[in-house]
Amino acid sequence: MFGQFLIERKVITMEQLTEALNAQVVFGGRLGTNLIESGVLTETGLEAQLAEYYHLQPIPLEKTLNIKTNVLKLIPLSLVRKFRAIPFDQNDKQIHVVFMDPGRLDAIDELSFGTGMTIRPYVVPEIRFLLMLEHYYGIKRDVRYITLSRQDAGQFMSDRLGGRQAAATVHEDERPPAVRAGPSASVQPLSSGEELTTEEEFQKMLRAPRPIPPVPEDEGPAIELSQEMEMETELRLMHPASMTDAMSMLSMSGSRDDIASVVLGHALSVFRRAALFIIYKGIAMGWEGAGEGVKRSTIKQLVIPLDQASVFKFVRDTGAYFVGPAQDNELDRDFFFLLGGRPPRTVVIIPIHFRGSLVQMLYGDNGEGEFASTDIGELLVLLQKVPEVIGALVAKMRRAI
Repeated sequence: MFGQFLIERKVITMEQLTEALNAQVVFGGRLGTNLIESGVLTETGLEAQLAEYYHLQPIPLEKTLNIKTNVLKLIPLSLVRKFRAIPFDQNDKQIHVVFMDPGRLDAIDELSFGTGMTIRPYVVPEIRFLLMLEHYYGIKRDVRYITLSRQDAGQFMSDRLGGRQAAATVHEDERPPAVRAGPSASVQPLSSGEELTTEEEFQKMLRAPRPIPPVPEDEGPAIELSQEMEMETELRLMHPASMTDAMSMLSMSGSRDDIASVVLGHALSVFRRAALFIIYKGIAMGWEGAGEGVKRSTIKQLVIPLDQASVFKFVRDTGAYFVGPAQDNELDRDFFFLLGGRPPRTVVIIPIHFRGSLVQMLYGDNGEGEFASTDIGELLVLLQKVPEVIGALVAKMRRAI
């Protein structure tokens, strides 16, 4: 295990590992990303440790900056997604490929068979790999990864304040483009903890005044969107037959996705549509959603600032669940527009706390113009168990070290 490797090398302490595992279960991402986020490791430091762990040479940074189009085309986009592998160089019958998980020998074998060439693997941290996906394939990163870097966070907020919408979409049958013309994500690494965006800094960015120019009606909503990652596996909902089944399924969760599948599955026995949000750096980020007319990709793109009036801000400020009509404000109107159209008569939002902090929210309603069910007693009990399950997952991950 990589965590054990870092402990044995005295790169991190057990306490630092536990904090990173807590964040990993709550917010997702790889262990290294959470260690960078906590300031324990820099990106370059993490890359060096990953290279030693996998017994690979680190990829020279300059090799990731201007990958040629003919090299990108050596591996189809479907396999880039499947194996999280990006070609960056070629010589003779050998392709140099950067992996997010080079330990998958099946990936190396299949890529070698599919290309007819020898695959030489390299490894980079998750945050660099996702940045390369955005830079070369137009697959936008989750906002959480953008806010790690001051430069990226500044660009994100600049785009938001300018009212621009992300537009890059890559279809399965398209070839990867060369480096996109115009402004694009830099592939430079995070070299020091000073480059990380603090929560205070991002909150200050969110509070920046937003221009209100005349906008055509068909221009689209104001909630910022981040393109779907398109690297995620499909979430399979669990549909408990009873509250006892729901509690049992939740207790057996082996990952954060299992938690989401049980919670959403049970929520859909109460509501017609539901969504889970992660609370991170003063924003509610869409995590998963399901139900009538709900597009999972749309939920994953939602970024709702919690410093501006909305039902989500009310729940964040009070720490209590909300049952009632949506507020007549820009963010709520935009949220329902993206969800599918007119707002429902009432909605339900339930906070989920872990170790004294608000980390997630469950949203539910019964569709446009309808009242949300108020029979949420069992759902409240189920969600009270989520922190216990998160803690159990962290303990299980620690025991595996």
